[in-house]
Amino acid sequence: MTNTSSIEHFKTNFLSGGLAKPSRYEVIIEGSAGGTITMPAETISLPSRGFVTMEEQWYGPPRQVPIGRKYDSSVIISFPVSRDQSERTFFETWMDEIVSPEDNRMNYEAAVVNEVMMKIQTLDELGGITSTYELKEAYPSSILPTQLGASMRNDYTRIQIQFEYREYTYTT
Repeated sequence: MTNTSSIEHFKTNFLSGGLAKPSRYEVIIEGSAGGTITMPAETISLPSRGFVTMEEQWYGPPRQVPIGRKYDSSVIISFPVSRDQSERTFFETWMDEIVSPEDNRMNYEAAVVNEVMMKIQTLDELGGITSTYELKEAYPSSILPTQLGASMRNDYTRIQIQFEYREYTYTT
């Protein structure tokens, strides 16, 4: 009988094929104002997924029965900011295309639904794609506060963007 909690079992079944590295990924935004771009991202929170449930109780204790899919969180991505602030400009412009800053008119259909898809690809040590998350109808919903400070002399500026999306697909 094999001991599935042994170190040998762990080495044979997990380490022999390698483990995923949380520092190997890329972000690709397709169909945005700038065409298709790959942006260097510093940190990413991958999408989460769950079920919409309904309580059922015909007999015995009540139970939650899945009745639909739900994507219950945002994706937050931190990007390094270049000297010319082009990253901030990119997201400000994208948000202005969704809701006009002049008259607050919404253009969601043209600026998000018909054009934009975001891909987050996880990579192996050699740069090969190990999985892809395709976020459909993705858009920047918030530019989070950016921290500046005199004590940050040897650091660089980062911008955090919160994205919303309608749904995602996951492939390996």
